[in-house]
Amino acid sequence: MHRRASALFGASFLLACIVSLGIGALVREHLRAGQRFWLISPIVYLVRDQHLHAPLPFLSPTLTVGLWPIFAIVVFILIRNVRLGTRGLLLLPEIVAGLFIGGGLANAMEAQTIGSVTDFLGNYWFGTYSAGDIAIDIASSLLPIAVVQIAQTQNQTFTHILQAGGVFYAAVVIFAVASRDYALAVLATLVIGAGAAISLAKRRSNSKSLRVETARSRMS
Repeated sequence: MHRRASALFGASFLLACIVSLGIGALVREHLRAGQRFWLISPIVYLVRDQHLHAPLPFLSPTLTVGLWPIFAIVVFILIRNVRLGTRGLLLLPEIVAGLFIGGGLANAMEAQTIGSVTDFLGNYWFGTYSAGDIAIDIASSLLPIAVVQIAQTQNQTFTHILQAGGVFYAAVVIFAVASRDYALAVLATLVIGAGAAISLAKRRSNSKSLRVETARSRMS
């Protein structure tokens, strides 16, 4: 299981990084700067927008590229330690970490090599996003779910599970609002809402099955 988890982390990381860089290259090759096409008018459009808005302005692209592998190693070690101490943990933490690190590295490499990041997908309300941004936002929105899974696997109480998920959901939303990435706040809310609904449905189903089994055992 540990080897499978490590392999999935590497695969998610490489997929996010390579696909993000490939999409950026295709957009730069086939679209002129500022050119756009509606995909779903008037909501979603395809565009080429070159920008350099670093989440941490004091980090240069070169320093970011240099520090990112260290960050990846630290995250990998932390997740591995959690997995070693938690039996039956699903593979979502590795997927989340791989997508986040791969997307971030792709953005940093673009900024280092061509001087800017290539946004290609635009939304009427939320602005434009690069493929690396999308990978980061998907990973960030799944982070509270991964934390909830870890808490469940560690046999935490239901209250503690809700608290853990709520804290990380609030952190993701606060980060999204602070960075003006409102699409991330909406996406995280939708993911958490769907996850909570599924979890509640499973909890009710298990409770109903338990009551049925108890009734049958009493009758027999």
